Amino acid sequence: MLAAFCWALGASLYGRGVRERSPLEFNFVRSVGVALFSFLLLFLLGNLGSLFSVDVAALAVMGLSSVLVLAVGDSLYFFGLKTIGVTKTVPITYSYSILVILLSVLVLGEEVSLQIVFGTVAIIVGVWLVANKALDRSRKLNSSVGGVLASLGTVVCWGFGVVLFKMLLENNDPFVLSAGRMLFLLPTLGVLSAISRVGVSSNSRWTKSQLSLALLSGLVALGVGDTLLYFGLDSANMNIVAPLTSTTPIFSAIIAVLFLGEKVSVKVVIGTFLVTVGAMLLFM
Repeated sequence: MLAAFCWALGASLYGRGVRERSPLEFNFVRSVGVALFSFLLLFLLGNLGSLFSVDVAALAVMGLSSVLVLAVGDSLYFFGLKTIGVTKTVPITYSYSILVILLSVLVLGEEVSLQIVFGTVAIIVGVWLVANKALDRSRKLNSSVGGVLASLGTVVCWGFGVVLFKMLLENNDPFVLSAGRMLFLLPTLGVLSAISRVGVSSNSRWTKSQLSLALLSGLVALGVGDTLLYFGLDSANMNIVAPLTSTTPIFSAIIAVLFLGEKVSVKVVIGTFLVTVGAMLLFM
């Protein structure tokens, strides 16, 4: 639940900071601060040596999951925030618990209960309502369609990534995973950001406000929030942790209305409510 709150707060900061920058560039800058935080924390805990004792197979999974979730998934997430807003992107993306539930059944052989069925249906309906509201605006803003598709792409990346993170935590410490992922994330984002800027003439520089938002949002969501997620995955099943983190839209909607001044329609309210109720049914 604390991770869900951190992600919601981070999403509100992302929504402001990503407006003037490209999603890849913003993702790279916020990750630099997170890397410093993660390695410093691991050093202060006296566990830095554990990072260099991770076996090759675990490193491969760590690299794949980090790129899938934090590079590809989060960049798509930022694109959604930039085009269709916080109150629409967050409910769609945090329905990734549906995919996690399915994978937990397939991979772990867990049984499908009535609560899981009803919860999944509620989340699907909620996502449809939120996505449909965003698509209603596509006649005036073509990027709305792209924003919804990017948000759904985030669902796929996050869903599979959480399963890989769960596998890693069977033999690795959450703090080691939090720091180790940055070894793969920063080079990947650096290359992708450089490629995306080829042929683009831009003299815009990062302002102090933009840098502050990027670093602070990364620290809150990626640094603190994700570390809390790893502790949750390390101590409970995926079909418990993922639905609980899907309560993020409730926190996000409240923050967006109070501090960002975004308008929330009836469809978005109902959709967000259904996503959260569905997530809690999965938890029961």
